[in-house]
Amino acid sequence: MLTMARGWFRRSVFKTIRFLKHPRKLRQRPVMRWFARHFLDKHVWRPTQHTLAGGTAVGMFITLQLLPIQMPTATILAAIFRVNIPVAIALCWLSNPFTIPFIAWLEYAIGKWFLALYTKVPTTPFPKHLPESMVDAWMVLKEHAPVMLVGGIILGAIGALISYIATWGTWEVTSRMELAKKLRAAKAAAV
Repeated sequence: MLTMARGWFRRSVFKTIRFLKHPRKLRQRPVMRWFARHFLDKHVWRPTQHTLAGGTAVGMFITLQLLPIQMPTATILAAIFRVNIPVAIALCWLSNPFTIPFIAWLEYAIGKWFLALYTKVPTTPFPKHLPESMVDAWMVLKEHAPVMLVGGIILGAIGALISYIATWGTWEVTSRMELAKKLRAAKAAAV
């Protein structure tokens, strides 16, 4: 019974993929055209210098935003910018239950510093414990969420820029090292 269900499931998945990838079906509907152009493009699944660096930038930006839907957001942004989707999704796992307190504190500190330059910031300290009632939680969120949002955007932009440059540079250095190694091997073989 289980084998029969697995076979049916595999057949239905393959039929669906074949249906979705058929060129006539992809051209018929605007949503399917968008999906095919962004998600079925081979460049967003293969790591090249541009797509890998862009995927790390998108993934780093999204992981530093404390959103509850980081992976779908990273997937959609990576598809829109046509960068490596698996890398963008994998980097969303950097913000996990162990790193979120540090990221939240850093976002709050950066947001408070930046907003203090231009406007009034919350004077009440950030709570050390969760509020007991929903009304208190809403009041804390209403007061401190904009500060964390601004801090997250600034921290995410800086992290994305640094990760893009680091990934691009690492790819460049390793490719040059491989080329130099091949040239040395060719010289040694010629002698």
